[in-house]
Amino acid sequence: MKHSPITYAFVAGILAMGNIAAAQSQDTFPSRTIKIVNPLPVGSAPDVVSRAAAAELTRLLGQQVIVENRPGAGGLIAVQAVAGAPADGYTLLLGVSSIWTILPYQKNVPIDVNRAFVQAGMLAAPVPTYVAVSSKLGVTTFADFAKLTKARPGEIIVGTNGAGTLPHFAGLAMAKMGNLPINIVPYNQGGTAAAITDILGGRVHATIEAVFGVRGVIDSGELKLVGVMTPERDPLFPQVPTVAETIPGYSAVGFMSIAAPTGTPEHIVRRLDESLRDALQKSAVKQRFEELQIPAVAMTSEQTRDFIRAQQKIWQPRVKEFGS
Repeated sequence: MKHSPITYAFVAGILAMGNIAAAQSQDTFPSRTIKIVNPLPVGSAPDVVSRAAAAELTRLLGQQVIVENRPGAGGLIAVQAVAGAPADGYTLLLGVSSIWTILPYQKNVPIDVNRAFVQAGMLAAPVPTYVAVSSKLGVTTFADFAKLTKARPGEIIVGTNGAGTLPHFAGLAMAKMGNLPINIVPYNQGGTAAAITDILGGRVHATIEAVFGVRGVIDSGELKLVGVMTPERDPLFPQVPTVAETIPGYSAVGFMSIAAPTGTPEHIVRRLDESLRDALQKSAVKQRFEELQIPAVAMTSEQTRDFIRAQQKIWQPRVKEFGS
């Protein structure tokens, strides 16, 4: 069957229009406000650093980038809000470590985060998490703390952020792997701040948190850092031993990434990836992260995905063992 030149011209015109539309789509993103949904409350470390990054992204992208806090349910509220949004790059998730390492392996979770999201890039990693104890306990290292828990079985209480968060499961793993007879109590209302209040009141003995969350009470001398949960000692606090020095093989690494709903066009993910890495190199952003003692680490979307997969291999068996 022969086709007239007019038919070929028509088809070619349609294809050309499609190519022009695709090019215009790439050229015009973003054309309105971008929202980063944060699963933690205002004032938390992820909130502060994400706002610092958002301010720089606003300048780089030429459109307002805002942070919206949607805390609760171990991050599930924020996850569902973003996963259900259009996959157009305008609604993003601030993916704290527990969303990628704990949530996927808990029972009765109504969403598969690995399928629901594509990583746009890393914001901070690894974020050192510490065991901070009441100064009234009279211990100076994690080894001392471990000995104390065994001398007082069942008495020592460690308050953590809410159930299902990384600090909560880090505590459960620490107790299990170290055979420590301690009580891990998640604070679903108030998180670490509520736990610290109870430590100061003498009702709780320790907590698990990044330095940002305990800096005030550390500076005042009411709490003391006794162990860091990263595999290596933190260069900022080299005198504090790792938990792994007492419990071989133990680690609990915090991190934060930026993710978009699956189906977001590749060119938009790439634009977000490049802009985020660029933002983290700016002096104002680096300074803000340093003030909070949080490591800003620029990774591509692929590197971020691979980093998270490696962390999931560590946490999947732990979460299944402890259940939730």
